[in-house]
Formats: sequence, C-alpha cells, structure tokens
Amino acid sequence: MSLLQQPLELRSVRLDNRIVAAPTATGTAAPDGTATEAGLAYYGRLAGSGVGLAIIEHHAISREGRARLSQYLLDRDEVVEAHRPVTACFKAAGLPVFVQINHAGSAVRDEELRRSEGVRLLAPSPVSHPSLPGVLPQALTQGEIDALPEAYAAAARRAVEAGYDGVEIHACHGYLLSQFLSPLTNIRTDRYGGDILRRARILFEVFEAVRSVVDSDLPVAVRLGAADTLPGEEPRGLTIEESRRVARELASLGVDLLDISGNLCGYDGPGEAWFAPYCRLIRDVAGSVPVVCTGGIRSADAAEMLLRQGICDLVGIGRPLLEVGKRGQGPEERGQTHTIDKESEGRGQAYTFDKMDLFVKCVGLTPMTHRLDPY
Repeated sequence: MSLLQQPLELRSVRLDNRIVAAPTATGTAAPDGTATEAGLAYYGRLAGSGVGLAIIEHHAISREGRARLSQYLLDRDEVVEAHRPVTACFKAAGLPVFVQINHAGSAVRDEELRRSEGVRLLAPSPVSHPSLPGVLPQALTQGEIDALPEAYAAAARRAVEAGYDGVEIHACHGYLLSQFLSPLTNIRTDRYGGDILRRARILFEVFEAVRSVVDSDLPVAVRLGAADTLPGEEPRGLTIEESRRVARELASLGVDLLDISGNLCGYDGPGEAWFAPYCRLIRDVAGSVPVVCTGGIRSADAAEMLLRQGICDLVGIGRPLLEVGKRGQGPEERGQTHTIDKESEGRGQAYTFDKMDLFVKCVGLTPMTHRLDPY
C-alpha cells in the first residue's frame, strides 16, 4: 500500500490518509468575522476533497489580532454558533477538521485595517516587521503578554464548542508568536527575550494554556516557523538549530502534531518541497510526534518519497486545493471528472474527487494568481 494511503491516529481523531489540506486564507469572512455564503460554499467543497485532514485558515483570537478585515474570528462566545455550519460541512463528509488560531502582531498587511480607528500594531519589540518597513509597532507590555495565553485558550475553547476536531496554534509566517521566536523582531531584555528558549517562552505558555482547555481526546498542533531564511540561504535570525530546540520542548509538553513552514521568510520558496530539509531535521528531534511538510509538493511521487525517506509523516497541500475548492464540486460528485483551466499554460487539466486521484491530478496545478494571505 502507498504510504500516502495509510491511516494515522492523533489522539481520538483518525485520518484516512496522510494528505493534509493546509490552512489557506480565503478572505471570505464577513465583517464580524463569521462565515459568509461564499465561505460555506468553499468549505463545503473542500470537505469533499478526499484529503485525510483539513486545517482551516487562521482565525484571529481578538479583533486587535487580525491580519486583514476579511479574516475569521474566534474572539467572543457569540461566534460559536456561527461556526457550527462550517464544522457541519466536514462532519457531513466524515473529514476531520482543525482550526488555526492566530494573532497577527505587527504583520497587518491590510492598510485599511491598519488605518482603522483604535487599531494598534503590537509586537514583541518596537521593530518594524520585515514586510512592512517603516511601520513601527508598539512593544507589548508585560500585562499584555500575560493576557495572551488566556486569549488563545479562550479561542481554542470556542473552537471545540463549535465542533472542530482539533486546534492548531499559528507560530510562523511572521505573525505574533513567530515574531517572538525571531531575534530580528524580538529584542526584549526580559524573560521573553534573549536565547531561543526565552524567546519561545510565550509559545510554550500559549500551548499549555490551549492544551488545558481542549478536550483530552482532541489534538493540539503547532505550526512552527523553522527558520527566518530558506534552506540553502545564509542563516539570519531564527535558525533551524534553534527551532529544533523549540520542537523538542513542544514534544516534551505533549504537542500532537508539528506542522512545519517558514518563519519571517514566509511560505514560498524555489523548486519543490522546499521545507523538506527543515522537516527532516525537526522530525529527528520530535520523538513520536508526527510532522507535516508543506510547500511546493506538486506530485504524488514527491509526496510518497517524502514519507518513505522519513522526512515527514504527512504532506500538506494548500493553493492547489484552494483552486479545487473554488471550482470543484461537492462530495456527491466524487469520481466524476472535471476540468480546471490552467490559464498560465493555456490548457485544461482533468481531475477527480476520488481520494488519491484528487492529489495525483490536482497537486500540480498552477497556484492561484491573486495574492493569498500567508496560511
């Protein structure tokens, strides 16, 4: 049997295969942070995609923690009921679904949001974000840092009440927890700055707070930024050696899944499976904790090789599935063949919603041409 087709259990959650729909920001939230008809339609189609696990896009833990105006929220108890139609899509399809929780910190790329009344850009230190040169954030006070674990935990509790099967803490792509990890954006001199374990202290505190409120039979994952530079580049800022120490500590704390991506360098890279070298190094220190490799995995052969070589335990695909979610059909049409127009190549490509055929035929699609939020 193909390793891609092998099941995996994360606490009480069973994955039918090793393919993960990576969290990809769709920009479909209403102004109050709840799902629109467009969002429900997209997630309804994604639920029928045949992947083993869906991790849906980053939800802000507070209105102040949003990256964009169109971002989903888990900031208040009133949104729980509004999330249930989303989780119902996945339950109807029998697909486990995790939700990602996040605080943008100073990585607010939406200019309209940055200019909104009452919005403060918060960060570990008063240092401009690399993607927003010249935009100076405010350093979080000790009291504001102390409040973060509870804010993440409250969002996680709401997620479980809404019916999600697990929670993923977002700690990469230059958002707040990622900013704490990097010495380029964290120059604090208190207990949250300094060496890597001090810079990661807030991540550990957030994880423990979230784990304490999530049911014991449900998984808690961390999406971890492995380094501030891509593999093969001159190291600068957070290094892979440092993130290995973070991964080892998270494993000792009981994390159920480590989902690996870039830190301040973001999620894009050259070639194929560009984060594979980092995934291998982190998997070596993660013990029995499964590791997800995402980024440029465009063929089933490449994905199978990653598993066979012990680089990771699961493979994540993002933007190809976004294309499928926008243009594909629901679970009732699995097995039927459809065509996606590959505009950049001037031809179409056939795909099906059969579990393995979906990946084999869809993962090589040209990514969406419009800009996506980091997932």
